[in-house]
Amino acid sequence: MKKNLEDHDVQGNYFDKATPKDLVEYGMIPEFIGRFPVIESTKGLSEENLVEILTTPKNALMKQYKVLFSEDNSGINFYCTPCALKEIAKIAFTRGTGARGLRSITENILMETMYVVPSLPDVHTVYLDASAVRRERKPVLLKHPDITVEKYEEMKKQGLVYNEEAYRSDDQDNEAAVA
Repeated sequence: MKKNLEDHDVQGNYFDKATPKDLVEYGMIPEFIGRFPVIESTKGLSEENLVEILTTPKNALMKQYKVLFSEDNSGINFYCTPCALKEIAKIAFTRGTGARGLRSITENILMETMYVVPSLPDVHTVYLDASAVRRERKPVLLKHPDITVEKYEEMKKQGLVYNEEAYRSDDQDNEAAVA
């Protein structure tokens, strides 16, 4: 019976059973292996683990972006939906880059927005959702002072947000705000 070696769980099970003899057969010299008092394997990160890494640690990536937007751009809020977090984790998992790939994925998504937002004085919130992560559109910039993230999400559910093009970060000349 063939095992799917691309599956992280199957790989982890094989690595758990590795012995010093296996490492010698792999090509490591015995003198080097003898310096290891303990051989321990690690398991690959799941998508759920990657989402936790994005949000939970003291210096989590999403927390860093909140600080970056609020400091550099005079108090701009940054909001990332749970679906966007899952989508970022899915991309990192699919690429096989793990936690180290999360920063480059997020920077590629937000790069243009980070440069455009400082020149737009009426923007108060950058809203990142799964559509923006999938590159179907740019992150939404909330401009109208009465529109909060909660109001915007409610408007999306009700179908009242009909022209998201007016709120994209690449549409600098458009004076329309989410209303």
